Amino acid sequence: MGARLELADAYLHTPGSDPTWSESRYVDFYDATARVGGWLRLGMRPNEGHAEVSACVYLPDGRVAFAFTRAPIGANGLAAGGQEWSVGEPYVAGRVRVAGEALLLDDPWLLTDPRRAYAQCPRIECELDLVTSTQGLAAVMGSDQEHIEKIFLPGQADFHYQHLAHITGTVRVGDMMWQLDGRGGKDHSWGPRNWQAKIYMRWLICSLDDDTGFMLLRAVGPTRSTRSGHVWVGGEFAVVDDFEMHNAYAGAPHHELRSVSVRIFAAGREWSASGQPAAWLPARHRRTAADGVESILRIVKSPTMWTWPDGRVGVGHCEYHDLLQAGVPVGLAD
Repeated sequence: MGARLELADAYLHTPGSDPTWSESRYVDFYDATARVGGWLRLGMRPNEGHAEVSACVYLPDGRVAFAFTRAPIGANGLAAGGQEWSVGEPYVAGRVRVAGEALLLDDPWLLTDPRRAYAQCPRIECELDLVTSTQGLAAVMGSDQEHIEKIFLPGQADFHYQHLAHITGTVRVGDMMWQLDGRGGKDHSWGPRNWQAKIYMRWLICSLDDDTGFMLLRAVGPTRSTRSGHVWVGGEFAVVDDFEMHNAYAGAPHHELRSVSVRIFAAGREWSASGQPAAWLPARHRRTAADGVESILRIVKSPTMWTWPDGRVGVGHCEYHDLLQAGVPVGLAD
């Protein structure tokens, strides 16, 4: 058995000495009725004096509002760069609010050239006020930190937990406003952070209702790979023993995910589902090694509609990370 999460772990942690130490909070959501989705992330890097602050809203007409900034901070905290998180009952309730300016992308793939996107795209004001409801510590992947060895690679984070979420509230982009009733995933990590600890990664999130869903993670790194996650079915939690995954991608230039199917094995049972991305947003992480060689990790996030064999429909996100080789994602064969 690994370390058990405590109530205090839902809040802030004392930064370690590693320069890359980070405390990260993330939530994604999709409302299939409104056809509005998005994701928010606050990555505090107190030893580097800044926070990574991201916000994304997928609009029903295919456009995407996106903002990223490295906001200056003096210490670890729950707010930076116009984004503020609050913790209610640990592992049950929370809130995140965002106010600020975002790029309005008619074609989200313009973000593969950020300089061009920031030069050409108009800005628009965004406000989000979201309440997150989750099913408590019994529904958390990472309630026993031994779980993390099953999904994370060395260098991704020392501590982490993730769970399915019901997200409600308001989303405003310019003069457009929606009352949101969506679902998705939520996570919280702390420890040294290396975005390029992996060669490629697949994170699949599906939520049907408060009692049913899954979060799967496949990661491949230089020294180790993982394939696990959890299911939450009938209000019962089980760590995934294994899963099969079949991805269909478009061709060049973007090689975007077009569909995915999974077959999941956990607790002596089997589940399956198929997913259809509704949109795409490509982000990236660049790193220059000591020898001057630059590597680019592409991170494509997609709100996704999921269908189960009995016809039930869920929602969630697919997040696919790939190092690029000659502009092509390295993990397309998996």
